[in-house]
Order: sequence, then structure tokens, then C-alpha cells
Amino acid sequence: MTPELIETPAALAALCDELKNSDCIAVDTEFARETSYFPHIGLVQIAADSRIACIDPLAFDATEQLSGLLFDDSIIKVFHACLQDLEVLELTLGGLPCPLFDTQVATALMNEDHQISYARLVEKELDIKLPKSETRTNWLRRPLSMAQIEYAADDVRYLLSLYRQQVDELAAIDRSTWMQEECERLCLKTFNDAEADLSQVWTRVKGKERMRDRELAVLQVVAAWRERQAMAKDRTRRKILPDDLVIQIATRQPKNTSELSRIGRLGKILTMSELDSLSEAIRSADDIPASEWPSLKRRQLSQTQSAALTAVLDRLRQKASELGISQGMLCNRKDAEKLTLGKRDLPVLQGWRLECIGNELLELASVDE
Repeated sequence: MTPELIETPAALAALCDELKNSDCIAVDTEFARETSYFPHIGLVQIAADSRIACIDPLAFDATEQLSGLLFDDSIIKVFHACLQDLEVLELTLGGLPCPLFDTQVATALMNEDHQISYARLVEKELDIKLPKSETRTNWLRRPLSMAQIEYAADDVRYLLSLYRQQVDELAAIDRSTWMQEECERLCLKTFNDAEADLSQVWTRVKGKERMRDRELAVLQVVAAWRERQAMAKDRTRRKILPDDLVIQIATRQPKNTSELSRIGRLGKILTMSELDSLSEAIRSADDIPASEWPSLKRRQLSQTQSAALTAVLDRLRQKASELGISQGMLCNRKDAEKLTLGKRDLPVLQGWRLECIGNELLELASVDE
């Protein structure tokens, strides 16, 4: 099937009209974010049984027409490893394309391969080897070559075959409701929240391992300031302020704009208003009580809690083996530790996981200190 490049509203209208009665369509996106904070969409690929289309959102405003198709509740949108696609579509269209089905998630519910790639899944299930020739394409550059269009089309070409096969396989092992829950959880996500809590972005800064006490408090406010600047200017964090300068600021803790401007090359890469704003943020660390300073130290488990964690992990391994899926699909180690420490708002204590293993783990994790 030869893919069609759609570059006009009329062509997209014809496609949407043809697909509006479909029960499912395959969807993928191509985007770029190497030099920006937010992903910028470059192509939307859609496949039905008899048609593959690559829609160019840079050629015309496709927002309204794509929203009408992708937000249609009667059509299941089939993806593979959909998280990044959902992020860019939410940003572009203002919502998520639900209901959906993710073939990577379905695979994880049926075997131990938790994060199988699309190419590997196609080869494993359909015995087709996909080319990798255009993996470094800049999807915002025009014109697109036929080789690039074919490469993009391959990302949806086999999704419906995989989807129908997996629907039957999930039903055969009585895990269709598990899959439905997983897909509904994906549809509840928010990817581009302007009001998101930025208190933990400091954990992404390289070199933080050398920090301690008030240095970490300053690191926290500087990292949050950088994140807000990156979002406002749609630039990468490190283009706003490289990690090494963030570390220097947290270590030296300048008391005013003048001292701040003399750190490294800050006087050259930030404007005076930005220096003033950053200096004010640094001073705000003075208002953070020592009891609320961030810490790199992990909470130590007591001997009883350690024993409970071991029991939880052992049972998880056993159950995963019984089910033939990865342990991480049931509950990762971090959440197992949180469970032992008394946390209860965890995926393993919700939905199918609660019934399958969560109640058992609650009993194993309950300790009296």
C-alpha cells in the first residue's frame, strides 16, 4: 500500500470522511524537540485497512479536522508506545485521542517483554523486518522525500494487524479487562500542565550528588527557575542554563545580582532582568526552613521493613513467573519500597493489580514499628 502525503484541508477532509465510520485506525506521530522544551509536531500518520496517509501539519492548519477524527469516541486509536505521541497530540490538539489501544502495553500484559519496540514486535509477530534508514530525520524540514514518507508510513502500516491479533490473544487468556484499564489510565494522563509542581526538577541536574543541606535548597529553586524559563521560551533547559552553572550557583550562593553575574559566563548568557529574577529566586531559598530542604539521602528501612520488602519482592517475582509477564508490569521496586514504607496511592493497589497481587502485598508489607 503506497502512502499518501496530505498537504491540503480538502485532502484531509476527504480522508476524515472516509474514516469516520471505522471501528479502529492506526496512529503515529513524528516530531522534533532537540532544540526546544516542547515537542513540535512534524507529521501525523494514520492507517486504515485500505489506506495509509501522512498528514503534514506544517503545510496547513489541520487542528480542527484532526481533532474531529482523533477525538471521535466511536473509533479506537491504535498506537505503539504511545506516551510521546500523546504528549505531542495533547499539545497540538488540546486533548488526548481516546479511546486508544497500545500494542506495547498489550504485549507487556501477555509476556515478559515489558517495553518491546515496534520494529521488534513486527518482526517477531509478522516476520517483517523494518528498515532503519530515516531514524535521524529532521521531521520539521521540508520537503520530505519519498523515503522519509515510506519510513513514517511503516510505523502505522502493521499496527491494525497487530491490534486484531492481540485483541484475540488477550481475550483467550482473560486479560481484556486488564488492557482496558491500562488504556483508560493512559487517557487520564496530563502531559503539558502549566501549573505542574516543579519542586522535584532539581533531581535531573547532573552533579547534584556533591550537594548537601542549604546547597540543595538553592539548587531546588534555581532548577525550578530554569524550568519556568525553558517553558516560557520553549528552549531546552541547558540552553537556558547549563547544569554546571546551576551547580556553581548552588555552591557559591550569591547574595545579589552583582555576585551572580560574576559566576562563570552568567553575565553573558543572561540578560540583566533575568539575572535579577534568578537572584530573587536564590534569595527565596532563605525562606525554606532546614526541615524542608531537599535531601539526597534515601529513607532507610528498618530491619522489619527490609524483611517485609524482601517478602514483597519475592512474591512479585513468583506471581510474575506464574502469569508469564514481567515483574515491573505488576509493581516496580521503587513502588514496592514505597508500599513497605506505608504509601498506599500506588498502581499495584488499584484495578486489576489489586485483585491479582495487591491485596497479598498489603499483608506482606504491613509491619508494626
